[in-house]
Amino acid sequence: MGMSLPWSSASLSGTILFMWRTLARRPGDVLRARMEWGIRDECSVLVHAPVGTVWEMISDVTRTGGWSPENRGALRITGRTEPLPGSWFLGLNRIGPVPWVTPCEVTVVDAPRQFEFRVYGIGTWWGYRLRAVDGGTLVTEYRDWPDSSLLAKMLRWSGPIGKPRDNLALANMSRSLHRLREVAEAGRRA
Repeated sequence: MGMSLPWSSASLSGTILFMWRTLARRPGDVLRARMEWGIRDECSVLVHAPVGTVWEMISDVTRTGGWSPENRGALRITGRTEPLPGSWFLGLNRIGPVPWVTPCEVTVVDAPRQFEFRVYGIGTWWGYRLRAVDGGTLVTEYRDWPDSSLLAKMLRWSGPIGKPRDNLALANMSRSLHRLREVAEAGRRA
């Protein structure tokens, strides 16, 4: 008797085909810029909520699972509940049946303007910049990946195979910001 999996090979192949077809291109609302050190991807959205409200949400890594389609939250390893540079946490992630954890270090805390962390293993930095504007907060989420990072090397090595996964991460950046906006504007605690 063979091993039974929680998904069928047909659904897995269907998921892969969907990713390949729909994620062959980078999402239009995610901007990519070539920097001298590597690549920066970013996406912005206007949130009709005060900067302080949005800051409380994005700087508490344990809450990210409330709006992210990929991240399920985080476990703090060091530090207290308020974010501090040098604090470590484990990001809890999942796509379909595949869960994984990412060790992360908080690198920038400039309340209420910028929050950033480094994802060890793949060598990227993810962060948020907040700016008060009439009617709310302009939220920009970004991902920096130096040319020397494992992610950059993997994408160069994998060629067209790695692009759909990268584009999924970028599509999820956009989805995450739109969901963050919904949660913040509704005044709910995610």
